[in-house]
Formats: sequence, C-alpha cells, structure tokens
Amino acid sequence: MSSGLVPARAAIAVADLLDNCARVQPGQHILLLCAVDGLHGGRNLVDEEAISWIQQGIQQRRAHASVLWTDMPPHPEVYWSRTSDAVPAWDFPPVVKAAMGAADLLITHLVDYWTEGELRDSRTPNYLYNMATTSRLLASNWAFTPWELVAEIRVQAAAMVTAGAPWTISHPNGTEVRGTVGRLNPRYGDLRHGPFPEGVFPSLPTVGAEGVLVFDTTGPHWARHIGLPCQFSAPVRMTLEEGKVKDIRGGAEADTLRDFFKALSHHLGDAAYAMRGFHGGAHPNAKVSEHECPDSYYRAFIEHHGAHSVHFHLGNSHLAQDYPFNVHVSAEVQGATVRIGENTVYENGRLTAFDHPEVLKVAARYPDRPGTAPGW
Repeated sequence: MSSGLVPARAAIAVADLLDNCARVQPGQHILLLCAVDGLHGGRNLVDEEAISWIQQGIQQRRAHASVLWTDMPPHPEVYWSRTSDAVPAWDFPPVVKAAMGAADLLITHLVDYWTEGELRDSRTPNYLYNMATTSRLLASNWAFTPWELVAEIRVQAAAMVTAGAPWTISHPNGTEVRGTVGRLNPRYGDLRHGPFPEGVFPSLPTVGAEGVLVFDTTGPHWARHIGLPCQFSAPVRMTLEEGKVKDIRGGAEADTLRDFFKALSHHLGDAAYAMRGFHGGAHPNAKVSEHECPDSYYRAFIEHHGAHSVHFHLGNSHLAQDYPFNVHVSAEVQGATVRIGENTVYENGRLTAFDHPEVLKVAARYPDRPGTAPGW
C-alpha cells in the first residue's frame, strides 16, 4: 500500500457499495472474504489496497469489519472428464465456514465462490459478491456507475418478462431461437442484495426452446469448467428442439461441447441437454481497459455483465439432488434482439430499459457519474 489516500472516484464507489448495495448498519459484524491466490496472479483477483479501503469505510459507518484471507482448496480446473464420472468436490475449511456463519453480512471477493461454490451447505444467507476487487477496478467507470441506476435498469428489464409469454432471440450471425417463458419465482425481478457492481437481470426459465443458436464465446469462468477458450477458433452452431440441444457443429470447441454434454448426462440424464433459460447483462459500462485490469479473463468476466450481451444457459442441474455444481454452458451472443411477448427487451444489443422514465429519473440524480450511454 503506497499511502492512505483514496482517489475520489474510488471513495465514491466504496460508499456506493456500502450504503446502497450492502446497506451497512451500525453495529453489524461484516466479514470481507479474500483469497490469497488472487494476490499472486490467481483467478480470485484482489489487492490489499481495495480491501483496506472497504474495511475503513465499514468502520467509518460504525460497523465492525473483519478480513479473512484464505487459500482455496486445490481442485480441478475442468469439472468433467472423458474417462471418469467422478464429481470434483471441494469446500471451504471449517474455520472459514464458521467465520462466514458468524457474520451478519459476508462480502466475498472470490470469483471461485460465486461461480464454483455451488455446494448447498456452504452458502451463508446474508452475503453479497463485490466484483470490483482491486483499487484500479474501484476507480473504473464500471464501479463509478451508480449502483442504484444499474439496479433500476435491471428491475425495469425484468418487468418486461411475463410467465407464459412467447420469446424470440435473433442475430445477424444466424441465431434464430424461440420458446415460452416458464414459471417465474414470485420475487422474480425484485431489487436484490448485491452484487456490486450490479450486473444482470435475472435468468428466466424457459420451455420448448426451438431453433438455431450460433455463438463463438462463453462466459470465461464457465468456459474454464468445460475446458473452452473464451473466444472460439470457429463459431459453434447448435440446433435446439423441444427445449433440448440436438446437434452441435463447428470446430474443436464443438467437439469439446459434445463430449461435455455427454459426460454431464451421466449425472443429469436428459437435463444435461436442456436449455434451462436465458438472460443478459444490464450494466451500460461493463468494460474496463487492460490498464485497469491486466487479467484478460477477468476483463471478459466484467464484459459478461454488459448490456450488450445475452446469455443462453444450457444444461440444467437445478433439480439434481446429488450433483452440487451449477456447471453449464453460458453461451454468449452480443448484439442480439430479444422480444418477450409484445416487449422488445434488447434491440440490436441495447436494452430498451435504458429509456424507461424511472431509469432516466435515477440517472438525473447523478449528472456527474457515468450513465446509460456507454463511454467506450
């Protein structure tokens, strides 16, 4: 740490995190969970300066801040095997789980916990994920965009989703998929507790997906589970029939995907091939420079939350009792048009919720902060 000084932009972002997103209250015991590997080039990107700024902010709000640095348990990068049906289980050490359970609020800075930590007995009910894990990211336009603004975008985008409505997704690359919105959670689209920065409107369940999906990228951390690169060597073309993946064509990545779904079916049966739903990014400024984040995978992870990106979730483990991981293909299509019922949710990769009066009202309260017009 070079000094105790906090750049103004980062100070505003930290206040946004603690006051609007985490809603820190005096007297709360708050645990900041961090992974040691992230200090040394590991995928749980973090730096001590950012954690110090957040800890100080919590203390200034007369709450109690504890910081726990932990090693992640060794586990495979890829969550399936062509030769074995074994599930690569991992969990936190008991000391870490005890600290998590004792906190009034857990603010985690581990991407491993968010994308891999789907073990049903390791969650703590009151937690949020801070994705702006370094001092440079806290000072970026991504974190400087008002959390309240992106949350309102998320709420208004989700309000266009109706159970039983027909939906279509199209793209000039040849993607033409249709289906019907399934049964929605009663609290679907409600304002939620975290993450920071706010990122996506909630995934909606779907039934009977039909058509052709063409994509050449996936969410980076989910891609790692499958053994795929973020950017494919050639586009993958999937045919969907009656809600299931029926055919996969393309280059080397298509071969990997075929083998992955086959291996996953040993645990999930036909649900391994199901398109369980879709959603998309809601953040208008989810893009950072190489200077702000040298890690290319983490930059891609941030862009995954951008309002230009639609995500298809392929593989459904939600009903599995003995398979604890949320491993699936998160196929990304950027610049798509999405229609649900009579509503156009995305028009050529732009969320129409940007123009909603409530969104514009929130944006007007922050004239000196990034808004809905992407600055990149």
